[in-house]
Amino acid sequence: MIQQLNKQRSGWAALAASALIASVLTAGAVPAGAVTDRADHTARLSACVGDATADQLFTDVSPDHVFGGAINCIAYYEITQGTGDGTTYSPNRDVTRAQMAVFIARAAKAAGLDLDDVSDAGFSDIGETWQEAQDAINGLVSVGVILSGDNFRPEDPITRAEMATFLIGLLSKTTGKVSVSAGSRVLLTKGSITAEADDYFADAFAQVSDPFTRSAISALYELGVTRGTGSTPLTGDEQPGLDLFYSPEGTVDRGQMAAFITRALSHTGLRPRGVSAQYDGAEVVVSVRDASLRPVAGAVVDVFWVPTVDANGVFADDGTCARAFKADQSAGLCEIDEADPVTESGGEVTVAVTGLRRVPEGGAVVWAWTGQPDETVVRGTELYRLDIAEDADSGIASEALVTTTLSGSRARFGSSVAYTLQLRDIVGNVTHGVDGALPAQWILNVRTVDGNGNATDLPAQQLESDNSGEADFRIRVHDPNPGTSGDQVTATYTLAASDNAPPEYAIVHADGSPAATGSVIFSDAPGTIAQATATIETRDYLYVSGPSVFNVVAVTVLDQYGSPIPGTKVKVVTDNDGSLLTDEEFPVDRRGSYRFAYEYTGPGSEKETLTASYGSETADQSGGTATVYWADDAGRTGSQNVVAGDIRRREIVVDDDAPVMVAYDENDRFNVAGVPTTMADFEARLAAALRVGNQDLLTWSNYRVGQEDLIAEYSLG
Repeated sequence: MIQQLNKQRSGWAALAASALIASVLTAGAVPAGAVTDRADHTARLSACVGDATADQLFTDVSPDHVFGGAINCIAYYEITQGTGDGTTYSPNRDVTRAQMAVFIARAAKAAGLDLDDVSDAGFSDIGETWQEAQDAINGLVSVGVILSGDNFRPEDPITRAEMATFLIGLLSKTTGKVSVSAGSRVLLTKGSITAEADDYFADAFAQVSDPFTRSAISALYELGVTRGTGSTPLTGDEQPGLDLFYSPEGTVDRGQMAAFITRALSHTGLRPRGVSAQYDGAEVVVSVRDASLRPVAGAVVDVFWVPTVDANGVFADDGTCARAFKADQSAGLCEIDEADPVTESGGEVTVAVTGLRRVPEGGAVVWAWTGQPDETVVRGTELYRLDIAEDADSGIASEALVTTTLSGSRARFGSSVAYTLQLRDIVGNVTHGVDGALPAQWILNVRTVDGNGNATDLPAQQLESDNSGEADFRIRVHDPNPGTSGDQVTATYTLAASDNAPPEYAIVHADGSPAATGSVIFSDAPGTIAQATATIETRDYLYVSGPSVFNVVAVTVLDQYGSPIPGTKVKVVTDNDGSLLTDEEFPVDRRGSYRFAYEYTGPGSEKETLTASYGSETADQSGGTATVYWADDAGRTGSQNVVAGDIRRREIVVDDDAPVMVAYDENDRFNVAGVPTTMADFEARLAAALRVGNQDLLTWSNYRVGQEDLIAEYSLG
């Protein structure tokens, strides 16, 4: 049984060691077992795609009917045959228990569950029921979807509580995500975690006495199959459980039943016949089914796409591909080749399309198909078209970027050091965890060790990402001996991926170095220049556009706590004769910095190394270094490693022997790892490489300085 705990919706929650020496503050801490008011096990894909969405022409189901899509879908899968002569559906008619059994039996068969071996379940009141209903009732009992008993009550309207047990029984036999424990509790599996639902409807909890039925209702909410019947008068912490009614004794009409069944079937492998494709918020999932709806394993599929604005120019007059972007794994465009992905045993394959990690403005169009080796798209090739809206991307986190407010090598006792985790994918920041739908969670542990080697472990905290994909925590250590000096305490944090979070190796600093664990030393020692850090900041590159170019370099000196040291002297020297840089020493300002402006009169295709030094009386201590690339224009073609760039200016500097610069625009063509892609995706990859200092290879062709009418082509990686 999940215990109800008070939710912490916002703010900082503090957890301190008993000795009050150290504390950890976490934003949005989530207590274990908390009622979350969030469906955590929803399906990202649907059974109702492609041909399963076609209008089945029921005369009493209008195109804008609230359940029209679900009704058409169950008709495609022959879960319903309509009412009367088959031209109507009667969406407002209540569903009886016998009809419910038929619906579920047909749905089970469509999802691949064998109900052919039927035996008498022993119900005494179904003898007058039509034969298909009898077979359905007995068959569902035979495979364990429903339980046997003395009476079935076939003509009674089914209640919403009873419906929950039918649907959970169906899912327990057609998907590995749902199971029933020996104690008749419904368990939901996500990844390696299996547990009972942690949400419940208060009215169902109060009105339903059977534990299995109550558990089934909660599970339907977690699976996204039910959304309740309306809001409760009380909300938030004042309302125990969900802020929704379920109305367990209410009846279910045929329209509602269609919606419940299709939502449930989305958790199974049921897909339309032939090839279909769906976008899961980050990648394209292609399904292949035979004429009997069974999965086809080993089918080679090819995927290509374009932004919607370019969709009309994809195919030539003879039906062949004129221009499109191929999926990441494909070797040839619009061709079945050895590099194309292959469906697995479930008849599906996830196809990486980097350009769709951020859907282009105006949306995108994807085509998927299957064929024989070396077959190409021609007129008459059966293609599945998938239209993706521009706001459909949700982002699937592949890493967590850690930043900190610690500016020195130490922190003072009593101060707080803040850390922020930002979920990211290969393109940039994302707002959801690895499933692309829900927040990520981590377990945070902090240990402190004092100068005598005494260790203290603070209670573990669970972090959860917020709506922007961030999670925060702060570490504060107080002076254990306020009356004395020379104390030192080291606090070490460790982050472990809990639920829906990238793995520990993907928790990194901005330069790509590991950040799943880190330490900060708290001290009461006075700030000193002996433990200072000097940094040097300047432009990575400048374009040599004339006889002279000006640059600025800033040198900053801070003590071990990140504080400026008044009176510190600094200077900068260069190894390039073309730089007219003074070798005089200057005192830093109140921020600990001094800015040197200088003129460069040398040629392009040069680079220089700037070296800073500092000291209290004279600048005689070695500081940091920086490299400046003085770039010239690149030639028409070339292939060199990227060393610098500016995405906003659309400039890239490369250097093997001499630095040169290319400037691109939206009219050019772009490739990443040999795969054509959009400029937005190209820039995202470029920005990621620049951030961590990866000198990726850039190859370019047809480049001319200042000639924007030429279409240059760039390939990164």
